[in-house]
Amino acid sequence: MYDCSRYSAVIDPAQSSIGTPVSTNLEKPVLSDLTGHYAEGQQKFDFRRFWHSLVERIWIVAICVLAGLFFALGYLARTPKLYQGHTVLEVEFQEPSFLPTDDSTTHMRSMFLASQEALRTIEQNLTNQTLLSRVVRSEGLATDGGRALLGQTVVVDKKSSPPQRTETSQSGVKTQNPSGGTTFTPLEEGLGRAMAGMVRPAVRRGTRLIDLYVTHPDPVMAQRLAEAVGREYIRNSIERRASLSEEALRYLLDEEERLKTNLQKSEAGVADYKAKNPDALQLGGGTAATGSQQGSGAGGGGPRGGLVEDKLQDLNNKLTASKAERIRLEGELEQIQQNRDNIDALLEIPSIAAAPMVIEARRTVRQIEASITTYALRYKDKHPKMIAAKASLADAKDKLREAVLAQPAILRNAIEQAKATETSLNRALQDQQGVAVALNRTAIGWQELARQAETDRALYESVLRQIKETSLSKDVKANAVSVIEHSPLPQSPASPRPTRTIFLGLLGGLAVGLAFVFGADALDRSIKTVDQAENTLGLPVFAAVPETTDQGPVSRLKRKSRRAFGSSNYRVVVETPESPAAEAFRNLRAALALLGPEAERKVSLFTSAVPNEGKSFTSANYSLALAQQGYRVLLIDGDLRRPTMHKIFRFPSAKNNSDGDGEPGVIDCLLGEAEVASAARQIPAGEIHIIDENLAVTRNIHTATGGHLSVLAGGRRSPNPAEILAGPFFGRLIAEAGTLFDRVVIDSAPILAVSDTLLMTPHVQTLCIVVRAAKTPLQAVRRATSLLAKSGIRPAGLVLNRLRRSGGVGYYYHYSSHGYGKEEGAYSRTYGRGSGSDHEGNGAEI
Repeated sequence: MYDCSRYSAVIDPAQSSIGTPVSTNLEKPVLSDLTGHYAEGQQKFDFRRFWHSLVERIWIVAICVLAGLFFALGYLARTPKLYQGHTVLEVEFQEPSFLPTDDSTTHMRSMFLASQEALRTIEQNLTNQTLLSRVVRSEGLATDGGRALLGQTVVVDKKSSPPQRTETSQSGVKTQNPSGGTTFTPLEEGLGRAMAGMVRPAVRRGTRLIDLYVTHPDPVMAQRLAEAVGREYIRNSIERRASLSEEALRYLLDEEERLKTNLQKSEAGVADYKAKNPDALQLGGGTAATGSQQGSGAGGGGPRGGLVEDKLQDLNNKLTASKAERIRLEGELEQIQQNRDNIDALLEIPSIAAAPMVIEARRTVRQIEASITTYALRYKDKHPKMIAAKASLADAKDKLREAVLAQPAILRNAIEQAKATETSLNRALQDQQGVAVALNRTAIGWQELARQAETDRALYESVLRQIKETSLSKDVKANAVSVIEHSPLPQSPASPRPTRTIFLGLLGGLAVGLAFVFGADALDRSIKTVDQAENTLGLPVFAAVPETTDQGPVSRLKRKSRRAFGSSNYRVVVETPESPAAEAFRNLRAALALLGPEAERKVSLFTSAVPNEGKSFTSANYSLALAQQGYRVLLIDGDLRRPTMHKIFRFPSAKNNSDGDGEPGVIDCLLGEAEVASAARQIPAGEIHIIDENLAVTRNIHTATGGHLSVLAGGRRSPNPAEILAGPFFGRLIAEAGTLFDRVVIDSAPILAVSDTLLMTPHVQTLCIVVRAAKTPLQAVRRATSLLAKSGIRPAGLVLNRLRRSGGVGYYYHYSSHGYGKEEGAYSRTYGRGSGSDHEGNGAEI
């Protein structure tokens, strides 16, 4: 059932005799090994534990779910039905316009409308109190005191002064306050605030659409309000734009008058200055004013530049061209001088090549050369025609040479003419510059007046253009927001939704129940399952003993035996042998038998971390199980502070007092006042036999041969039990008991309560800790094992006591099957009733 091979009893293999103190010189890694198991147990998440905790407390979850259901039903019963009107608005990327405008304001407005911020702004404005007050006024919702809107009677304070009449007339004119804004009555403002909770706009993700939802108990009113809110927002936007256009137009008209006056003054100043200084236009300073006044009559027409400036520019261009020509001619003359006799090089010079005489001579040479080429095809060199042609060619070349050599003289004459022209142009340019300097002082004033007039004219024309555009666009009844889907009449309520409400109620109840269950489990630090004990403590669980309070009906013979022996439901191995608890102790007996050689497991000690864990109950039943197996067993009541074995076995001579039963006990043996053989009281064989109607009557099953149980009770109380146990007396007692009995079982005091158990451990071979399931704190068991580890003792394993069985077999004890073999002849009252075929079937089944 359990893997016990991983663990071994913490004893010295060399010490095999009873009475010799068991070696406690364990290595230090014992404590670190246990600490590692503790850390590993803390880090792991035990899903099975939480699952079984949920199964155990499922009734809490069921109550929370039912509470959530009732809460949801109550909410549905109390909450009025609300209907929802739905209108869809679309936002364009720019304001619709009939005029092509490229000004920066329109561009920025278009950029804003194309952004997500514009959609969010429109979304927020749809719940604006002023807009909702407009809706109240336009729909006449304040005429009945707001009863139609609120669905209840509204009490109006008649003592207050009557509000200013601000209703919209049939012509659409609204009463305005002195600041120009529309005013509303307190009732309209209050209804607008109340209506804010009914309106819910939402921008559709990834689109330019805005869903407008309006909830109201009346479906007709919900539809009406949804339409009215969208319509009033568009109307309000158009009116605000028209109002801004009117204000802008008034401002532009005032500005137009001011700019017109300034322009007239500027043009008059330009005309006066021109009349006083007529020579000013001869300089380039009058260019701007001349161009700007052509249509106003302020100045006459004329060239774009001034006369003086044009003449200066012309002289400067001519002087530059004359210098360039002279420099070119001088360069060619220098080339001619370098190539005096090289006719071919001289012909490469542009001025010589372009001379008429040279061109004519070269053409003659080419013609004669072409004739010679033609004659060469028909005649030989000595032919008269060939001789005459060659003579003509030589004469033509001489003439070409004479023409080339005559060009330098012509080039020198051209250079002299260019120098004369350059000198003349320099003189004329200097004279003209003097005239320009004289006129420049007069042109400065003209330029200033001309620029001012030009600026005033540009501003005036810009304002005129804006006036025209504003006057045309102020009456446009278009807006970037439009209604693309009108609200239908709601047919079913939008809130509350029964299915969703009930589902959320159930889900909320389930969440609360699960939170309570898992929170309680997280706060519960006790050990509940076999797996949890082994994982967190690092020790094997030898037996898991379930609760014995529900062991089924007790037979008549059992009741008689209890009355005869005076025992309670403590000795389950004898009284209810077919019970899961009895089978658990038989498992414990088998598990401890597998720990090692028989000589190394004769002395066993059962202890616990804290009191009331069931260590005495475990010791008594384990001793009975060993006796039933045929061992001579001595059960020592080692809890010298609170001995209980005399109560469990109810010896006939018991006095039922607080000092024990009056007979010698452990204290007497420790002090040497009594021998173990005389102080130990043997339990009758009838109390060791399995008690059952058929088994007791037919005598078919008995304990093994030679098996009996003796109990060494606590005896009289001692004022100093720790000091007695610290001496050599307890070791002598164990040694004496080991010579008389096959097995010695010790029931000791809790480890954390007193130090008695730590003083006994050097003399025992097998130590088991009894843990009460779902009660013993995990930290207490860890503290106890830590103290044992520091003393050099490692427990052999655990006994998990009082496991609850309400969760089923697999709840806490995952590897057992309670009741296996029941009603089939194993420890059962039906033993011996079946036929041979039944036994054959049992054997086949096994």
